[in-house]
Amino acid sequence: MRQISVDRPSRSLEPRLLEGKVTSPLWSDMCGWEDLATTCSQQDLSVGRAMLDLDHGWSGRWTATWKVGKAKRTGPVADLDSVPLNGCVPWRGFTWRQRQHHRPGLEPMLTTGRQHGFESHREDQFVVMADFAGEAEEVLSQPFQLSFQGEGRRREHIPDFLTVSRQGRWLVDIRPAGRMNDDDLMKFAASAEVALSLGWGYAVVTGWRPLTWRNVDLLYSRRRPMKDPLGLKPLLLETALTATKPLTFGELAASYAYPALARPVIVHLLWHRQLGVDLAAPFGDGSVLRPASTRAGTR
Repeated sequence: MRQISVDRPSRSLEPRLLEGKVTSPLWSDMCGWEDLATTCSQQDLSVGRAMLDLDHGWSGRWTATWKVGKAKRTGPVADLDSVPLNGCVPWRGFTWRQRQHHRPGLEPMLTTGRQHGFESHREDQFVVMADFAGEAEEVLSQPFQLSFQGEGRRREHIPDFLTVSRQGRWLVDIRPAGRMNDDDLMKFAASAEVALSLGWGYAVVTGWRPLTWRNVDLLYSRRRPMKDPLGLKPLLLETALTATKPLTFGELAASYAYPALARPVIVHLLWHRQLGVDLAAPFGDGSVLRPASTRAGTR
C-alpha cells in the first residue's frame, strides 16, 4: 500500500463515533459511507468499555502488530499514527475452500486502483460503499492485530478495515446488528479507544440505511469507465444544469432522441457524482436528479 500524507480531519465528530444520522433526503453526490451506514451505538460500546483496563499509560502498554510483506512489526498503539503504510499487507490471507461458512473475496476499487480483500458479504458491501463515497485514498483490510488488556487478562482483536482519506483515518469493524455479545463489544470498545486516542474515526458498521445499499448496488453496475462516442455525458449534464426545474431520471433520459442509450450514461454519471439522487428513496423513472454540488466534485 502506497504511503500517503494525511491531513487532519475537517469534519467535526467529537467523539468521532457515528450515531443518529438523518435518513432523507440523502443526496448521492454529497454523502460519505458514514452517512449511509447504521452503526453500533455509543451506549452499546460503553458496555464493552467498562470491561477494559484503561488505567494511566494504557496506550503505551497496549500494542499493535502489523505485517510488512512477510515480516511482523510490533509497537505501542500510541505510535500507530506514525507507522508508514507503505508495504503493509492484511493480517490474514483470503483463502477459498469447499464447505467454508464465510464468503471471502476480492473487490476492486476505482478510487485506489487495486483489489481489496473481504471475508463476508457485509464486508464486501463496505468496500463498495467506500468506493462509491470516492474519498478513500487507501483501504487496508485487517490492518493490524490489537493486543489489549481487558477483564484482567491480555486480549486480541483484528479490526476489519483502515481507510485513509483527506478527512483523516477511519478504523472500521463490520458486524450485523444483533450478532454482538459482550466479548465482541469489549473488542470493539478497545478499537474505539485506540482510534479516539489517535484522532481517528471509528465505527462498527451494522448495516445500511433503508434502500441505500439497493440503490448504490444499482449504480455499481455502471461504475466502470465507459466510452461515449455520441457525446451523451456533456449533453445530459448540460440539460440537467440548464433545466428550469429539477428533472426526474425518466425526463432526463427522454430529453435525448434515444432514451435507452441515455439511461446507462445517467447511471454512470450518478455513480461518479456528476449527478445526484436521493439514495434514501426508491430509485426509478420518477427519481428527482440534480447537478452535483460544487463540494462533491467529480471523479
